[in-house]
Amino acid sequence: MRISENNPWSVTLMTFLFLGGLGVCVLGAVLATSLALDIVAPGEGPTPSQTLIVATVVVALEVLLGTVVACLCSFMYNYTARFGGGAEVALTDDLSDPEPAGSQGEDAQDPQEAPAPADIHR
Repeated sequence: MRISENNPWSVTLMTFLFLGGLGVCVLGAVLATSLALDIVAPGEGPTPSQTLIVATVVVALEVLLGTVVACLCSFMYNYTARFGGGAEVALTDDLSDPEPAGSQGEDAQDPQEAPAPADIHR
């Protein structure tokens, strides 16, 4: 199967959703860490609300920039796939070990073996 084109809108939407979910997880971890530090050493650092505001700004920038980069990469892949043909993926249900890439059967010549002098034509 050859993947010669992708849909930039789908890539952008899936990236936004993935990074948004990741950002929610990061905000939860930041809030938990900030609350734990506030319990252990009260008044020694920024308040949990200040920490959450800064983390929200950082996560929002991460989601925005990550989504833009993924969209641009999708357009670049479509552009280069026109010239190179795209990515080729082999899908199979055969679970046996694949044949090594360089072998072409029993009668294939060993690449390390030099040709006989009679085989050289100039």
